Amino acid sequence: MKTKLKLLTGTAALLATLGSPAYAQIAPEDEVIATGVRSSLKNAMDVKRQNSGVVDAISAEDIGKFPDTNLAESLQRITGVSIDRENGEGAQVTVRGFGGQFNQVTLNGRQMPTANVGAVNGTDRAIGAQGNSRSFDFSNLASEGVSGIQVYKTGRGDVVSGGIGATINIETIKPLSSPNRVVLGAKGVYENNGEDQISPEFSGLASWTNDEGNFGVSGFASFQERNSTSRSSEVAGYSFFNYDPSLSFLQNATVTNAPANGALMALPFNITYNSADIDRQRTNGMVTMQWAPSERTLVTADALYTSNELSQTNIAPGIWYSRQFTSIEFDGSDVVATPRRLTELIAAPDGRGKDIFYASYDAAVEDETLAFGLNIDHELNDRWSIEADASIARAKSGGNGPEGLSSVRFNVAAAGAGFQSADYTGEVPRASIGIVENAGPAGGNGNGQLDVGDLATQTFITDRSNQKHDLNQFRLGGSWNAAEGIDVDFGVGYSASEMRQSNAQTLDFLGGWGVGFRDIPDTSFLRTVDVASEFRDFDVSGVPGVPSDYPVVSLGSPAFQSDPYEFVRSLSPYTRADGSVFDFNNRSANGSNDRLIKEDIASIYLSANFDGEIAGFNTQTLVGLRYEDTSVTSSTLQSVPTGITWTSDNDFRVNFSDQPQEIVEDHSYSNILPSIDFAVDATEDLKLRVSMSQTIARPEYGDMFVNTSVSGPNTLTALGGISNASRGSARLDPLESTNFDVSAEWYYGESSYISGGYFRKSVNNFVGTEVVSQPLFDLRDPTSGAAGTLSGNAIAELGNLGFTANEQNIYTMAAILNNPADFPNGAADYIDPSQPGGAQQALDIIALYNINASSTDPFFNFDTSQPVNNETALVDGIEMAWQHFFGDSGFGFQANATLVNGDIAYDVAADPSVSQFALEGLSDSANLVGIYEKGPISARLAYNFRESFLTDTAFGGQGQPAFVDDYQQVDFNITYNVNDRLSVSLDGINVTEESQKIFGRTENMLWLNTEGDSRYVLSGRYTF
Repeated sequence: MKTKLKLLTGTAALLATLGSPAYAQIAPEDEVIATGVRSSLKNAMDVKRQNSGVVDAISAEDIGKFPDTNLAESLQRITGVSIDRENGEGAQVTVRGFGGQFNQVTLNGRQMPTANVGAVNGTDRAIGAQGNSRSFDFSNLASEGVSGIQVYKTGRGDVVSGGIGATINIETIKPLSSPNRVVLGAKGVYENNGEDQISPEFSGLASWTNDEGNFGVSGFASFQERNSTSRSSEVAGYSFFNYDPSLSFLQNATVTNAPANGALMALPFNITYNSADIDRQRTNGMVTMQWAPSERTLVTADALYTSNELSQTNIAPGIWYSRQFTSIEFDGSDVVATPRRLTELIAAPDGRGKDIFYASYDAAVEDETLAFGLNIDHELNDRWSIEADASIARAKSGGNGPEGLSSVRFNVAAAGAGFQSADYTGEVPRASIGIVENAGPAGGNGNGQLDVGDLATQTFITDRSNQKHDLNQFRLGGSWNAAEGIDVDFGVGYSASEMRQSNAQTLDFLGGWGVGFRDIPDTSFLRTVDVASEFRDFDVSGVPGVPSDYPVVSLGSPAFQSDPYEFVRSLSPYTRADGSVFDFNNRSANGSNDRLIKEDIASIYLSANFDGEIAGFNTQTLVGLRYEDTSVTSSTLQSVPTGITWTSDNDFRVNFSDQPQEIVEDHSYSNILPSIDFAVDATEDLKLRVSMSQTIARPEYGDMFVNTSVSGPNTLTALGGISNASRGSARLDPLESTNFDVSAEWYYGESSYISGGYFRKSVNNFVGTEVVSQPLFDLRDPTSGAAGTLSGNAIAELGNLGFTANEQNIYTMAAILNNPADFPNGAADYIDPSQPGGAQQALDIIALYNINASSTDPFFNFDTSQPVNNETALVDGIEMAWQHFFGDSGFGFQANATLVNGDIAYDVAADPSVSQFALEGLSDSANLVGIYEKGPISARLAYNFRESFLTDTAFGGQGQPAFVDDYQQVDFNITYNVNDRLSVSLDGINVTEESQKIFGRTENMLWLNTEGDSRYVLSGRYTF
């Protein structure tokens, strides 16, 4: 609430200063002729004023001259609109707290298909990304080919359904309403990321109409190449415990600022740094033809093509914790206590250390859209007209790497960590590692330093993900001018949608998670890099205080990177420690799915507009009714799990059958969607509005996939571990929102207005989660600890010998008991890790042995999550906007703020094992744009703020919340018109280099923090 009050009062104070009489008493507004930026803002203001309901708009200053380099960046300037960013660039749009999946995006009134595998995001979190969302990615569209955008925040009978937050319509250039001209543009984009790279952009646009004015063609093409880098730090996950000093990993540790007994605490799995090079090539093409064979007929045909090729190479060095803590300092949080500092002593300087891993990750995807449309509009007479509109469109996204793979990951590691110290008090964690580097087949090369000669292989993972969305639409409508001031629109529509998603993953262990032996014959495939030195803002210099008898390195300095695909192919055939052979061309399947969702939607709509007078006041009333009938079929061809292998202390691998299984579900539903918008001109300049409507948003594709996936437990089930599973459901109904809006708009000048409004959305059928505990696929649990099982016997033997039954000890003992030929003395061959040779034995066993379930083991009980329509929410808020120009001074400003409330916040203090429902994306936002335009100079300085918001309720595959921290960005644009034909511009984007932080239940529970880079764009534009 304090944030909301500060935002509201601060904005009001600033606007009061800008709008004070000292500034406002310049020449009267009605003496000014608006051009350029001012003209585009006036056009957008007129759209808002003249439309029924609550509509905001953006208009291009001139043909081929949209106000921002990215459509999403432009949309964030609109009241109530905020954006999500990928790689520092706007991508998905949130409206009034509802994220991209709750908004409908149309192009020239037609729904846009969506496909976005999303494997390239600057980190290794995207490995295995498959594309589950309906959210439209605006970064695929070049802004120069767009003439305007309208954001419909209230429902209408004649607007396609699917948007609870808003329906966003993108308009392209139409030749018969555009001047004859050719526009050529070129840009050079400088990314201030230390690489000194300038990326080119080229665009060309032409519009031509014949002398008779009844036939025209417009065309647009653009090419953009962007080369950027990303630097970030992340934590893969957290283990939750109730604090108890008797916990095995605390017994030998010095604990500072300990939580109260029983209080919730969370321990991080690891620390990883990411350094990624990202390349993008975006190509757009649009063609529109218009023909008016008579004054009453207009035929419009258009085509759109977009291609967005993205690739990424990433090196991610990291450490993980084996919970051999010697000291922990907690942060004192009363929500969930997390470490601020911790240390682990793993091995003596002359022993063998734990692995330090280096993940090389390559990803490549291409997003492509192709759409064709035909529209025929014919006036039968002065009162009647008919319109037919048809389109076919396809969006696809998928792997663009070797073999059509979307991502490839290869881990190497050094058995070099004898001591680890980490500090979480800064913007990102810092870590120092005490190195043990003794010669031997399972150790280092003995040269006294960490280098490529100390490395061994771990795992190789490939993923092939593809998504394709076919969308065919048809609409037949009519208009009737019933009488003066009465207009009726009506029609029928049909759309057929097929969204197909397929993915297949391979997972192969080479050397395995431990470093059993150095197994890299040719180190030329590895290059040494200093990841820590690539960070420009975050302190990753390491932690002082590591014992002096260890050589010390900070995490990421050095690191070792490879081309994972070529490196692993060079190793094949590879003989593992257990004698099995890895064949690159016959990799091990790790699950696959082929999923198809068909949605057929038939619609009927009626919209009637009444302009008249009530009690002497001019009024406008728009009444709408829309009926839709939807049929859904969801089918999946999925791999069937055959077993779960216990591969190390708390690591598991799911094994799959070669024979897939098909699952099919059907569902249907219908909706009646009424709407009414009423506006009254209280004075010539003051407009009051009231709107009520019902809108829907269809469930996410990811919730509708009907396959079942399983995973191993987060720790041994004997120690309280839980095995999770998930399945989708086609039998989900759409989200239904009852909306109420009231607003006032004062248009007091040629280009100036003030508006304020209140909105309220009551939403039913939100998709929540139902969890059922059940066996699946007859999968047995090798970690149950049940009497008479291998794990039960291991726990019993540890007890007999007086050793602690923790993850590492149970696994080591179970492997010893399971391999009597190698350990003829059975339990007596076990060495406690605190004794000489014990840590070495545990690491060797991880590298050499796996444990599979037997017929004596009980079945896993999976906590199976399934989506259900079981949640409701109430969201309301206030929107305020002020646009003002100071006479003919050339100065003006835009300012707006949106304050949003909801009764569906995430309870960060709740039990972590309980799934929660909360609305993602709900946050306050504000914009302030200073404008100057006079003579040949045009300039804008823009500030955007978005409050912290929930971005995910199941982040990292753990069912945990993720919040994006408060974000603010400053951009500018300066344009100089050399003459009527030539202009040059300089844009600055994120000039303060704001970073983007994602955290968990508290701000100290870091998930991800990414450094921000500024971008500067020098552009030239010539008009013929």
